[in-house]
Amino acid sequence: MKLANHLDNKYQNGRNMKFAFLMCTERSGSNFIVSLMNGHPEISGPPSSHLFRLFGLNAHNYFPIHRDKNWQAFLSDLVAGQENMLSEWETKIDAAELETACPNRTIREALDYTYNKECRGNEQLSFVKENYTHSVIAFLLATWPDAQFVFQVRDPRDVAASWIKTRETVGGIKEAVQTWVKDQTESLRYFNQMSISGRALQIRYEDLVADTSATAKKLCQHVGVKYDPVMLDYYKDKRTVKNAKRIQAWGNLAKPVMTSNFGKYKKSLSQHDIRYIELNCHKLMTKFGYALDTDVGALTQSQRTIEITELENKLSAGIAATEISKAELAIRTGRLALIERVKNRVPVS
Repeated sequence: MKLANHLDNKYQNGRNMKFAFLMCTERSGSNFIVSLMNGHPEISGPPSSHLFRLFGLNAHNYFPIHRDKNWQAFLSDLVAGQENMLSEWETKIDAAELETACPNRTIREALDYTYNKECRGNEQLSFVKENYTHSVIAFLLATWPDAQFVFQVRDPRDVAASWIKTRETVGGIKEAVQTWVKDQTESLRYFNQMSISGRALQIRYEDLVADTSATAKKLCQHVGVKYDPVMLDYYKDKRTVKNAKRIQAWGNLAKPVMTSNFGKYKKSLSQHDIRYIELNCHKLMTKFGYALDTDVGALTQSQRTIEITELENKLSAGIAATEISKAELAIRTGRLALIERVKNRVPVS
C-alpha cells in the first residue's frame, strides 16, 4: 500500500510517462526487445498489455468521454483490460483510484497512470510492445506527441518458421507471409515519415541477438538514456521469469540472449515454403538486407504470380491454436470477450 501511495502521489505531482512504441510483427523478437529494454534501470518495459491498440481503435466508443456514463464505461473497461491481459503485471488498478488520478478525464491520463504505477522506481520512459502498432499511429502521435518509435524487422523466413511452430499464431506459411508483408509495408510508410525528425529508429532482430550490446547502445541513444550493460541480465527479472512460464510462446524470455537464433528456417521449412516466402517478400527482404536463397528476383511479376498460386497448396500448415493449455485458453477467452465488449460500446452523446 505504501508503494502504491508513493506512485499515486508522484503521478499527481506532475509526472507524465514518456513512451517509446515498438513496431514489430509477431514472432519477430518483440517480447525479447521489450524484456531487454526493461533490464535498463531507467526504462520500464512491462509485458505487453495491448491496451493502446484496444482503446486507440475504439476511443470513439467513449466520446464525449467527459460525460459520466462514457467515462465510467471507459474506466470499467480499462480495469477489465488490465485484468484480462495475456501478461501478468506486478500492480493492479481500480476505477476509484483512476477517478482520483485523472481529473481531466482523458485516455492519456489513465494510461499514463496505469503504466506509471507499474514502474519499479523512478523510470520515466516506458518501452511498449503493441501488435499492429501501425494501425494506431495516428492515435499515439495525437495523444503522446513526444512519443518515440522503434521499428524492428526479422527475416520473414525465420518469422514463418517460428509462426507455424507456435500454437498462438493461427495459420500456416501463407498467413505468416501475408502478416509480415502487411506489417512491414504499413510500418515502413510511417517510419519513413517519422525517421526524418529522429522520432523513429529501425533495427534488425538478427543484429540485436548477434551483437546485443552494440544494438542496445543504439536503442538507448535513441530513447535518451545512457547504455548500461546490466540490461543484458534482463532474463533474471522476476516479472519476466513469471510471464515466461505463463504463456508458452514466451518461454525463451527467461534465458540469456540466443546469439545464433537466426537462419533456423533452413532446417525447418520446406523448399516450397522458402520459395513461396521469397516470391512474396523478395523486394522488402532486399531492402532490409536479407539475401535470397532462390532466383525469384530474376522473374517477372507475371511469373511470380503464377508460381505463387501453384505453391499455395504445397505449404506447411501451422499448429492448431486449440492445443494450448486450458489455463492459457481461459486467459485468451477472457480477453476476447473484453475486446468484443469494447468494440460494441455505444457512447452517450
